[in-house]
Amino acid sequence: MIILPKITEASIDLSTICQLRCVECSTSKGITHKGIVGKGQFKIEQFVDFVNNNPQIKRIEMSNWGEIFLNKDIAQIIKYAYEHNIVLYCGNGTNFNDVDDLVLEYLVKYKVEYLNLSIDGATQETYEKYRVRGNLEKVFHNIERLNFYKNKYHSEYPRLSWQFVILGHNEHELPLVKKLCEKYNMAFNPKLNYSTFSPVIDKEFVRKESGLGVADRQEYKELHKKEYKIPCYHCFSSPQINWNGDILGCSVNKWKTLGSITNKSIEEWTNSETFRTLVRVLFEGTECPPELPCLYCPNYQKILKNTLTLEGLEQYNRYVPTALKKNELSK
Repeated sequence: MIILPKITEASIDLSTICQLRCVECSTSKGITHKGIVGKGQFKIEQFVDFVNNNPQIKRIEMSNWGEIFLNKDIAQIIKYAYEHNIVLYCGNGTNFNDVDDLVLEYLVKYKVEYLNLSIDGATQETYEKYRVRGNLEKVFHNIERLNFYKNKYHSEYPRLSWQFVILGHNEHELPLVKKLCEKYNMAFNPKLNYSTFSPVIDKEFVRKESGLGVADRQEYKELHKKEYKIPCYHCFSSPQINWNGDILGCSVNKWKTLGSITNKSIEEWTNSETFRTLVRVLFEGTECPPELPCLYCPNYQKILKNTLTLEGLEQYNRYVPTALKKNELSK
């Protein structure tokens, strides 16, 4: 049996509700709400219980299937986490359209580490083609208010990154996005498209302006001899928890649950037979039983070719988000 490092982080989906209708999103298509993910918000009472039951957890990701700032308890959650020495961050992404001013202040006052803002356009016309129902003016206003509070409290937190999924209809705005990153003191965070929607048109332009040296995920794989993303490590680094307390393991899972944190700790879960089976399947290559969600996931086909490794997990855990890279700010 492979011995894995102790888990000290967790990912909690504060809200699976979203006000936008992004074109390729499983939430906007209604897929997640009809399945095991469902529709709801993680409440402050649940957060308090989780913190009390999991003293080893020191960092928590707040986002996954929905928009975290629609959570009615988020201000209380931010304050409680700070008072109990827990670092909060939003790396999966936020559309940042609707954020109460008190919450904007709390993000700074209680030192949320960083926010990864999903903004796939520098103009409203381009932005709304993918982020349907999104209002770019509101996003910029919220960024400006957040920066106001950062100046007020003389704080660099939360650090900000502008996640820009490169698409055929928005690739021409790459130079403008980089200029706006300078204006708003954000790190430029280009991302390669995972779907067939709006494929890149001018590949050479994208390779150069994005700074990635590639124009799509296939080019990335050919250049770097590895997959662009390997979400399976997520289960063993910062296990994904649904709004209702169900353990999903990774941010991709929408098929079957792996347990629950209700009246049980993450440490207890890692000692369960379910977790041990997960390790055997993903690290040792044993056959996947139908009880595990991996069997229904397209990423499992990659695991069949190359299992997870301890070296890969270590590398995954060493990942530094774009927003936290000193040389990326205002670049």
